[in-house]
This record gives sequence, C-alpha cells and structure tokens, in this order.
Amino acid sequence: MTKREFQIGMVGTFDVENYGDLLFPLIARAELSQRLGPMNLHCFSYRQKTLPEWPFEVNALSEFPRRVRDLDGLLIGGGHILRFDKKVAPNYFPPAPGVHHPTGYWLAPALIALNNGLPVAWNAPGLNGQVREWAAPLMKLAFGGSDYVSVRDENSKQVLARFVDDRRVQVIPDSAFGLARVLDEHSLAECTRLRSEIGLSKPYIVLQANRDLGPFMGFVRRQAKLFEPYQLLMLAAAPVNGDDDQMFGKVHAEVLRLPGYPNPLVLAELIRQADAVIAVTLHVSISALAFGVPLFRPLGFSSGKHSILSGLDGVYTFTADDRNNRELFASMPARTGPSPAISTALVQLDEHWDRIASVFASEKEVTTTPTAISTFWQAIPGLLEERSNEAIVSELNIRNHEIEDLRNSTSWKITAPLRTFLDFWRREKDNDRPRAH
Repeated sequence: MTKREFQIGMVGTFDVENYGDLLFPLIARAELSQRLGPMNLHCFSYRQKTLPEWPFEVNALSEFPRRVRDLDGLLIGGGHILRFDKKVAPNYFPPAPGVHHPTGYWLAPALIALNNGLPVAWNAPGLNGQVREWAAPLMKLAFGGSDYVSVRDENSKQVLARFVDDRRVQVIPDSAFGLARVLDEHSLAECTRLRSEIGLSKPYIVLQANRDLGPFMGFVRRQAKLFEPYQLLMLAAAPVNGDDDQMFGKVHAEVLRLPGYPNPLVLAELIRQADAVIAVTLHVSISALAFGVPLFRPLGFSSGKHSILSGLDGVYTFTADDRNNRELFASMPARTGPSPAISTALVQLDEHWDRIASVFASEKEVTTTPTAISTFWQAIPGLLEERSNEAIVSELNIRNHEIEDLRNSTSWKITAPLRTFLDFWRREKDNDRPRAH
C-alpha cells in the first residue's frame, strides 16, 4: 500500500530577503517530513517566487482560494506576523487588491482553510501592536476553530485570550532555536565552497550589516589591533529592512563580504562556524545561540520581540564606552555547546512539531467550498476595515453637525457673554498662580 503524500500549505512573509522569514519553511519542511514521511510544503505569500532565484517555491496568495482544496492542512507563521499596522516592510504590499494588508498572509488564509474543513496549526508567531476592533469576530473564528494554537511569547498569549481559551494557547520557543537539526551535508558543502570563494580562511566574526551597528564599526576602526586575530564577515541578513554590507564604507582588508544573498541555510552554516556573532536582529541572534556561538548585542535591544533572548546564556551586551568594550572583546569567550536553556527549548520544539504533525495526520472530513466563497473570505478583512473607517467618518460628521447646530442655536448666542467672562476669569486665575523658578 502506497504511503499517503501529504500536501501542507504554509503562509507567511516568505517572499522577502529576510533571514528569519526564509528559515521558517525550511525548518517546517524538515521537521514535518521526519514525522509525516512523504510530504509537499506549499508556501504562500504576497508575491510568487521561483527556483533557482529563490531558495524555494512561493505561491501568490491570490491563488490560495483556488489551491486550498488540494491541501491537507495549513501551517501559519512563525515570525512577528500577527499584526494590523500597514508598515510591515518598505514597499511591501499585496499585488492583488482583493488581498487585505496585512491580514492577507495570516488571518484570511486561516478563515479560508477552516471554511474548507482543513486542520489549522499556528507555528508560534508573535503579535505586534493591538488587535483592531473590526477584526475581533474574525479572530474568534480563526483561533477558536484552529486545531493547534501556539505563540512565542506571553504577551501574545494574553492578547489572544480575548478570542480563545488561553488554556488552548501554547507558548513555544521560536522554531529557529531548532536550526541545528536542519543543516545537512549540502549546506555544509555550499558553505565550504563559499568560504573558499571569498577567502574566509582564518577564525572569523560575523558582523551584521545593520545601521544600528554603525557605532560599533567605529569601535572596530579605533581598535583594529584587538580584532587582528580574526577576519570580519559582513552579513546583510535582512536586506528588506535595510541591511547592506556596503553601508559602513571602506574598512580594512580583513573585512569580507558575500558575493550575493545565499540560501538561508548557508547563512546559518556561516553563523555556526563563526567564533562570535555581533548582531541586532532576532533570528541572527537566535541562530548564534542555537549553535553555542558567543553573541554580542548593543545595549538597548532587549524589549518587544527581543525579550525572548533575555536571561539566556551566551548573550553579551556592549555599550558606547570604548574602555568597557575593549575589556569585553579582549577576553573573547570560547564557543560552547548549546546552553541548558536551549536544550530545554529543543524538547519543547520536539513536542511542538509532534503536535502539528498529529493535527495534519488525523483524519478530518474536508469540505469543498467553491472558489468564489473562499475568495470572498479573503476579501472580508478589507471590507470590514473599510466599513470601520466609514463608520468613524460618519460618526465624526454627525458630531460636527451637532456642534455646528449648537453654535447656530439661540441658546449658544445668548450665553456668549457668559462664556467670554468665564474665559477671562480662567486666564486671570492662571496669571495669578505662582510660577516655578
């Protein structure tokens, strides 16, 4: 008997050059294949991407209502994708007007999948900002109907408690903490080839090419002797958010750059082989910790989504003080194995992927919903948001008319002298108050 080949859909922001976003499908495919056997992972994002220009195939979300009937389940996330603000990334918007921004890559697909009777699982995404009131009924439908709900921090869980029993919401480490289990001989061979191509032959430090690390590059220039034992590999991990390995201008000869944007697993392998990592973004930081590589981060980047790094062994903070930084980098800590906290996270991630695989493997009656209805579900968030804005404008117009009517009323005109006197009296009282010196 031929073993069933699962067809799993996955939605998120997989169409941008952002290291963390590109890791999620690669990790999911590896973890689910180990548990489900033969399977195909069909990624959906705003824009279509194809091999070999992209690390994996990405389908346009405008195709999701038509393709959903061929899927056995839907996986959502991870990343910081549960959000309603429009500023996801520069110039990042859906190409089709029927796909709402930004719920089109997480909320609408969940509703469409549930409407088609598919099992839905959430891959520990994080919530950014507040939930809009117009979306509350849809949030209850999406999360209440899902088979497995997980988020990566307590704050996200507390917010979702409005829409689903919080006992059903699991707080799970970001799946990138399990990155070491995904690297293989191919990524190692490609990393070896790339190192040879760029002349990366000595012990080296990965330095993220991010504007927030600009002051640190000044420290590197002033303390060049301190870094003589190492080559520096400039890594533009998130070009979509402005990373650029040319942003720091000309530096000394031992600073190396990559010839292009390689497969994210090759970037992960470069991080794994480094002697230290200096980074700001979350997933470069998580990768270093997952491999036991000393991680250096600037002071002031520990709130919001970065709070999941707080208290983890292997994280070192530098400041704007050259003397303190000299002491920190002069006694460079050695590479170690993953810390006990990472080992605990791996156990949690094993249980996480077991749960997701069991959700998809369970027999569930799949209903076939006409594509037109699924397309309508895709458009509902946008329609509700527009209606919400119209209601606000309408309410403001009503209030403005009421104020205008009041101003034109006889009572308003009769009481005008009294209001003038009261305004004068308040100003005089303010003038009589003693002033602070």
